[in-house]
Amino acid sequence: MRKLIFAIAFLIVLGSCNSSSDLVSSETKAVQFQLIDSLVVESLFELYLVGKNEQTGQYLFKDKNVKEILLTDAKGGILAQPKLKGVDPDQVAIPWEIGFAGNEIAVKEFSAESKVHFFDLSFKKLRVSDPIAGGLNTFEIAPTRNGVSFLKIDEKSLLIGSDPNAVNPELMAKNQQNSGLYEKSTSGFIVDVNSGKVVKLNLYPDSWQPRREGKWVGPAYPFIAVGSKSKIIAVLPRIGDQLFFYQLVNNELVPKGETLINHPKRKRGLVFNPEDEPLLYPNFFDLKAGGNLFLIHFYTEVPRDLYLPMKAQGIDNAKNPEHVELLRRTRRSKYILSDDKGNQTPIEDLPIEGQIHYMDANDVIYIKPESKEEKDYNVFYRYRVKM
Repeated sequence: MRKLIFAIAFLIVLGSCNSSSDLVSSETKAVQFQLIDSLVVESLFELYLVGKNEQTGQYLFKDKNVKEILLTDAKGGILAQPKLKGVDPDQVAIPWEIGFAGNEIAVKEFSAESKVHFFDLSFKKLRVSDPIAGGLNTFEIAPTRNGVSFLKIDEKSLLIGSDPNAVNPELMAKNQQNSGLYEKSTSGFIVDVNSGKVVKLNLYPDSWQPRREGKWVGPAYPFIAVGSKSKIIAVLPRIGDQLFFYQLVNNELVPKGETLINHPKRKRGLVFNPEDEPLLYPNFFDLKAGGNLFLIHFYTEVPRDLYLPMKAQGIDNAKNPEHVELLRRTRRSKYILSDDKGNQTPIEDLPIEGQIHYMDANDVIYIKPESKEEKDYNVFYRYRVKM
């Protein structure tokens, strides 16, 4: 029986490159934040921004459990509030990820098959994709992450994404993990929007250090994101220090280069022990794409010399004030910007305290400020970012 893992998902550069082995240092520049305005949605639900239709200016929002879904206009006015969860013809049993696919809306279900349901802007179902997954092995809750990007290339409308459950279930067996996962995994996928046909992809690059050295560092499922203007595809394994770039040719990823990632608050070259506590490693949490820029998100590691004594005393739990304070001080959310050639720059601090929910085709980020007060609206500040 396959194990179901419940996980709450938690540049200074060495930069531009023309091949997978060329890494050229570049100067570090501060990120420029230009405040544009704010987007306000009047809703009692805690909303997460998950999509923007660049042609109409419409936005898609969801709540944490994807029970509430909103379609708004460019100013945040609610246009539709569909009841997508259910078994009727225009519903999805358990909707999980949602986004625009051109002028359609794609809803990826949470199931052992992970099919994608396509709707028009009135939320009438148009078609359903072939299965992406072959079983349910991993479950992650990460509301600000969207694992699917839309790409129009050669007159084809495609969804490109990643899903740990798309891996062949046989590769998840313990006796297969060390020898076969990186070489045989197909956690990436392409969905033809018009036909629903699915093509699987191996997202572990040949030159990713653990694969190249034959070293097991756990599943380290890679993220994938597509620059909507550049058409460049970036792949980011969760463990290591490498970011990879590709172009899509005949449903295959053709390497365009790679770069080493660095940030003043992230120790590069740390050895990852898959048997260790995840908190002790600065793992990558997300990869977002704008038009030409990519946004890398990671969490700083908790120092071993502080955490292990606490664990030995049995106080490493969410209800212990010492544990909570240690995480607050040391495990911090950080970001890095990269262009589609691998030039990077670190983001030391956001212009306002909060989380980045989305990045649109104009390289505008949407920051939702943190607040412990109950509100009757949701506000997202829009900043254009430049390296």
